[in-house]
Amino acid sequence: MKPANLHIVSLNHRNATIEQLGKLHVPEDQQKTFLAHLKAHLGIQGIAYLTTCNRVEFIMVDEAYFCMGRLQQLFQTFDPDAEDIKSFMANAMVLHGDEAVRHLLRVAAGLESMVLGEREILTQVRSAMERSREWGLAEDQLRITERIVIETAKQVFTKTDIAKNSVSVNALGWKAFLAKAIAPDSPILMVGAGQTNANIARYLEKQGYTDVRVLNRTMAKARALAEPRGWEWGSLETLDASIASKPAAIFLCTGSDALVIDDAREELLPSGNTFILDLSVPSGLGASIRNRTDIEVVDIAALKPIADQNTEGRRAALGDCQRIIDSAVISLTQRLQQREVELALKELPALLAAVRSTALGDVFANELEELDGDTRNLVDRIVTYLEKKYLSVPMKLARKAVMEQLDKPGS
Repeated sequence: MKPANLHIVSLNHRNATIEQLGKLHVPEDQQKTFLAHLKAHLGIQGIAYLTTCNRVEFIMVDEAYFCMGRLQQLFQTFDPDAEDIKSFMANAMVLHGDEAVRHLLRVAAGLESMVLGEREILTQVRSAMERSREWGLAEDQLRITERIVIETAKQVFTKTDIAKNSVSVNALGWKAFLAKAIAPDSPILMVGAGQTNANIARYLEKQGYTDVRVLNRTMAKARALAEPRGWEWGSLETLDASIASKPAAIFLCTGSDALVIDDAREELLPSGNTFILDLSVPSGLGASIRNRTDIEVVDIAALKPIADQNTEGRRAALGDCQRIIDSAVISLTQRLQQREVELALKELPALLAAVRSTALGDVFANELEELDGDTRNLVDRIVTYLEKKYLSVPMKLARKAVMEQLDKPGS
């Protein structure tokens, strides 16, 4: 059981397109059967599978080297065409041993994410490895690796500044909205039903906002976002009336090249303190609305410098993160070797129990019969004590030997 037995095949936002990653995606309800087949097909000892919107990781354990032939076997299980298999083989990052360990630690700690230091990946890594264990697809090494990886990622997030400040304009815009302390029963208008506003919708729902109206060019998308939350929805044809209804806040994010709230629509917005978060590219607001003193506009132009500054702050923490990860690589090596010792000595309790049984029930049976009850109980306690010591002492000595070996130069 060694770090050298860990192998990772990684395709991610740096070496593959979103479309290519999608071809390696397996729905969660099919993963158990698929991975069991893949494990048997590749002849490996353990496997876990991580899939996100911009990453696919095959985390495998096997004593045999994971060669190019096995890599091709892996990709062929997805039935790719000739161009895809060529691309997968050319671009996949294949890591072994300590390199694989470091990569997995960095992934779980958000150091390999598109957004540096994002925390969601830790939950995704934990879930992937837990599923593998629950499905009987992981053995001891993956179980131990999972524990070290999760502990290390938590340490990175809590003891460094890697996730200290938001670097996403979504999150920064949301913080600006929260700073306004708008009451949860206030009317909210959401224009656009894409992924950005879907994220904002989750925030609003979590904070208990109930009077929300979602408008979108395609009304079906507006309905899909609003209906499960008990909100209203409509098409952009109702935008004028919705603006005139005096919303306390407007969340604007569309793909339109034209202004969504132009000068004419700005006149429809009654006077009053209104917050507008515009995350459209290009901006969806006209110039006149920005000049109104009763309206606070927060847009990408205002948020990007903050995001860039926070990103630089996170980059400054990379050294601290790497020191934690280097220490974790050593810890994993130690824990795997300790586990090897435990497995090597796992038969010792049964052997000692057999010796005890033979000694008391056969070799010294006649002598014990001549003793009174108290003396026989004393002998039994002494033998039990010695049996426990003969179990613990070899284990301690073996662990000590492992640690001494790891402390030697070059280990």
